Amino acid sequence: MMTRLPAIFIFILLFFYALSGAEILPNQVLNYSDFGFITSIAVGFDYVYFGTTNGVIRYKINGDQWADPLTGIDGLVGKEIREMKVSQDDQYVWVRTESGSYEYNRTFERWTPIDSIPDEPVTVQHLKADPFFFPPPGYNYLPAGVLVDETGRRFPLTDIVDDGWNYLWVGSWGVGALQAGRNNRRLEFLSYGLLQANIAAMTLDSGSLWMAGPAEADHRTGITIFDWRNNSFDFIETQGGLLFSADNINDLAVGRNAVYVATDDGLLVVDKKERKIKDQLYRRSGLPDNRILSVLAVGDTIFAGTEYGLGLLGVQPDSTLAKTRPMLPSLSILSLEKIDGDLWIGTSRGTYRLDLSTGKLTHLTAPEAAWNRILDIVHDSEKIWLISDEEMVSIDRATGDIASFPEVRSYGGVRAVALKDSIVAVGTPGGLLLIFDGEGSRHALYTTEDGLISNEIHSLVFDGDYLWVGTDRGLTRFWYANPSLGN
Repeated sequence: MMTRLPAIFIFILLFFYALSGAEILPNQVLNYSDFGFITSIAVGFDYVYFGTTNGVIRYKINGDQWADPLTGIDGLVGKEIREMKVSQDDQYVWVRTESGSYEYNRTFERWTPIDSIPDEPVTVQHLKADPFFFPPPGYNYLPAGVLVDETGRRFPLTDIVDDGWNYLWVGSWGVGALQAGRNNRRLEFLSYGLLQANIAAMTLDSGSLWMAGPAEADHRTGITIFDWRNNSFDFIETQGGLLFSADNINDLAVGRNAVYVATDDGLLVVDKKERKIKDQLYRRSGLPDNRILSVLAVGDTIFAGTEYGLGLLGVQPDSTLAKTRPMLPSLSILSLEKIDGDLWIGTSRGTYRLDLSTGKLTHLTAPEAAWNRILDIVHDSEKIWLISDEEMVSIDRATGDIASFPEVRSYGGVRAVALKDSIVAVGTPGGLLLIFDGEGSRHALYTTEDGLISNEIHSLVFDGDYLWVGTDRGLTRFWYANPSLGN
């Protein structure tokens, strides 16, 4: 059985990783996903570690708060944690994944492969489920160790650890980690991670990320709200069987008091303070169609791009929405962007521009940008960017000159674009493409080999020195300003 690696050997490993160029840069990425399926629990001196189907997360015992997950760190192969142990001083974490066994060294902050997980003194007790737990509000508890919610969904308890001091730490299959007092045995959720992994829509509001995507086959569906500076998550579920159905979420837009959510079955209106769905709008509310593909909030007007036209809804003083006439009823409205006094409209047949002061609608006929599907429109002070499935162009706002970027075709096309100073971030099916749009444009591609949680990128948001990357498998915080990247 392999024991802990000597320090000198670890230094040698680090040296050769650096020479090979294969290592993930320290602090370059943090990955977040659906951490709701707990496979194992280990308790150290500082942290409780929860092994999940998407990596290791950790809870600081004395601080009563979550710490950054042990994800996106060089050396670990495989994401499903099948077994886990921790040393008493938290210096080492050992895991077994679908790809082998690994050791995390807290000093060097990296994983190294080992033959097997070592035997360590047992300092905590793993308990079996019993009838003497009290469930969280809104749930029932079955004596066999199963939580049942109001819609009848069942979430078995997977591991229970008595830390020998104050708490029982509990893992579940579907609703994540829980905590209970050793004496009162009242279960409380320690919610952490994404409600669902596929992040197709993402927006930033007052420092919090709002994220959502297609319902697919996820156990729980809806909107995840991530206050990343406080490392806390909140959720708005849209599970079928509740008041609102679990439809695909296609877009999000932030208004003054509400967040507007474009779904395949209407427009959800979410109160920002209460974080509750307060309304759902359909064709009878004044929308051209029930399938909403894009949404934009501009002052007191909500623009809803549907499968069959653009709907305009006016917010009244009492926060109700008054309908106005639909536009472009024969087109699917795929993207919306307000640029100065105009609304730019990406449709299934090219780009339109609506003068918001006069109501005049014009069609962009430049051949370089006359594509069928305009999936996204973004802008900065100098340029407007139009994105189609396989094409991307920029329009100079001063001269009208149009530049194309054929390099995106090499990576499977375009799924999302975000702008920051002279950097254009492009989400592709082949990874994250950063284009440095100066004289003599250059670009760099980042993939799972650089720590991204997935190469299939669906949404992007810049925030300070970080770029948030929404993928089909979760969220990556990418430190694009890292000096070591040489960007």
